[in-house]
Amino acid sequence: MYKPEDFNVDTLGKCKIPNPLDLSQKIGDGVFNYIRDDERVLYDASLKSYNLHKKNGKIPISFEKSGPKEFIYYDPSKIRVAIVTCGGLCPGLNNVIRGLVMQLHRRYGVTRTIGIRYGYEGFIPSFKHDIIELTPELVEDIHTQGGSELGSSRGEQNVDEIVDALERMNVNILFAIGGDGTLRGAKAIKDEITKTGLKISVAG
Repeated sequence: MYKPEDFNVDTLGKCKIPNPLDLSQKIGDGVFNYIRDDERVLYDASLKSYNLHKKNGKIPISFEKSGPKEFIYYDPSKIRVAIVTCGGLCPGLNNVIRGLVMQLHRRYGVTRTIGIRYGYEGFIPSFKHDIIELTPELVEDIHTQGGSELGSSRGEQNVDEIVDALERMNVNILFAIGGDGTLRGAKAIKDEITKTGLKISVAG
């Protein structure tokens, strides 16, 4: 059974950098609003669940609403982002890679984004996979191609080695793209990062 704390999103600290998106906090001005920290989305939006929680006097389980915040943790001009695709191939992987690179570069001003080749294997030195510098020019047309521009692989890898690689490459944010296994791996990476006290974000 899920508990409310299962849906909490860990943070690295207070967000102090103004978001470069220049959105709005005013309702009704025709400009997309920043997401407030207290905005939540119900895990179970059914009437049955609502009535049950109301009857028991409990707060229903919810998770943090996604979207741009007014302040962010990292200075986009100074960070390095890594993207990895793992597991079986599926339609849309290149669209996600392209979308991330374009948004990071054109909207946030992130100029250093790398692609990790062949899934979590790409972090392990013994596999000797190269990394790719992902630029808007490189990813411009990849959404017209199948598969993943970065390649993929299945199976677990040593989490300690992955975190060591992230630190060695000065990665601040890791985007892990894939299914259940990929996200379990991302959580294991995040847990190891937390244990070591590094300031690295993991998103899946």
